[in-house]
Amino acid sequence: MYSNWGFLVDAAQVFGEMPERNTVTWNVFISGLIKWGQLEFARSVFDRMLVRSVVSWTLVIDGYTRINKPLKALALFRKMIEVDGIEPNEVTLLTVFPAIANLGNVKMCESVHGYVEKRGFNAVDIRIVNALIDLYAKCGCIESASRLFSEMPDWRKNSVSWNSVMSGYAIFGMVREVVDTFEKMEKAGVRPNHVAFLSILSACSHSGLVEEGLEFFGKMVNDYGLVPDIKHYGCVIDMLGRAGRLEEAEKVALQVPREVANDVIWRTLLGACSVHDNVEIGKRVTKKILEMEKGHGGDYVLMSNIFAGVGRFRDVERLREMIDKRNVFKLPGYSIV
Repeated sequence: MYSNWGFLVDAAQVFGEMPERNTVTWNVFISGLIKWGQLEFARSVFDRMLVRSVVSWTLVIDGYTRINKPLKALALFRKMIEVDGIEPNEVTLLTVFPAIANLGNVKMCESVHGYVEKRGFNAVDIRIVNALIDLYAKCGCIESASRLFSEMPDWRKNSVSWNSVMSGYAIFGMVREVVDTFEKMEKAGVRPNHVAFLSILSACSHSGLVEEGLEFFGKMVNDYGLVPDIKHYGCVIDMLGRAGRLEEAEKVALQVPREVANDVIWRTLLGACSVHDNVEIGKRVTKKILEMEKGHGGDYVLMSNIFAGVGRFRDVERLREMIDKRNVFKLPGYSIV
């Protein structure tokens, strides 16, 4: 109770005063600490445990995975198996997979896949197979993801299975494979959801298949009655913007419901205006963005570049003066090597 409400001092006091503790007691306290961001404290409590269950290990491994410390998560996973001799369960594996994906380590992915096969997890839990498909794709091995999916009988595949492989194909720009898989999913009687349509719209956007993308967007709304969210609208706007169809992209942006609209879709359109040197739409888009957020320097810079691209240097100077007056800042770009 104290942990759920975030009263960790009180929880620790009760825990410390207990004359007897079992594994569940330790796990509840550790879980509460992790929930409120006290992972290092939770780890120190975990290290004091004389008898640890698979739940104890899974809680701390999941904590490291969630705060983007995959190496610590995987080191703990190995220690659980090799030192304590505790066999992971399905939840432990599903916790470890994101850590491996974060590192993008194919060898590690293959190693854990072998472990899963040996222990028979994939035969009893479809979540494990789906997670492996997703893991292979995120580690850059779409061939293995595709093979794993193909080896599954259709009766066993659920919507997550289809979505996982389509998402992987979309990441690699394999638009034909995404479309083929989507059509096979429909024939198999599996109803596509928001995730399926997001994969196919993303693939169409990056492959320049505008008409196909618009057709799928129409199918999503009209045939399946799904309400697009901001990501679907963003894909369509990006797709039209890349193709230079800025008027249509602007119309789509204006159709986005006010409760879900944000500055990201307008910045996507502004970027397309910059690429295609469209001043008029660029000005309208910039106005929209500034109504939402006035302090982002990147918007002014993009509009300035549009003016410069068509030789309107007086407008460039005017925009630069506006940046100075409003004390606008632009975060410097950087890359991770």
